[in-house]
Amino acid sequence: MKTKAIIISLFFCLFMGASFLCGATPYLSGGQPADSVLWKQQLDMIKKNTAEYHLGYVLTGYKYIGKISTEEELERAKLAILDGTGYPAVAYGKTKLMSLKEFSSIDKEKAENMRKDVRKTLDQLLRLRLGLEEVELEWTCDGTIYKTVCVVSGTLGILYENVFINSFQPGVETTTVRSEF
Repeated sequence: MKTKAIIISLFFCLFMGASFLCGATPYLSGGQPADSVLWKQQLDMIKKNTAEYHLGYVLTGYKYIGKISTEEELERAKLAILDGTGYPAVAYGKTKLMSLKEFSSIDKEKAENMRKDVRKTLDQLLRLRLGLEEVELEWTCDGTIYKTVCVVSGTLGILYENVFINSFQPGVETTTVRSEF
């Protein structure tokens, strides 16, 4: 199971075009990650690509929240991703945003399956415990600002990011759990 989670994490990093040879360095003293940390490079790339490729939404910024070091912090991060007030991005030719509660009223079974799939993925990825950290992402879609939770590792980069990564599943209708702070 651990091997599967590691493979999934590596796939996410490679899938986003990030190279493990891009010079990621450990954190500098002071608690805030250095600018050359892999996940920062990946988020900067996502920021550039969402603006450049007109995906219907743009990553406008991100803020480092801190390390996830206790079970309570881990559960809080998971809840922020899975709560019912989050914003799924639903692709029907064009990105459309609605809360998970709104989406549930349209297709309750699909919304529940989506929540279960995301919870399972998070449980697998978060078992790694490789210096997990939390970053708040700010997205803009049709003039509205949405905030989501991103789980990162200083050594593996982005472990869970639910908006950009789901945009590249050709021919698949995408629903992405988004959480508002």
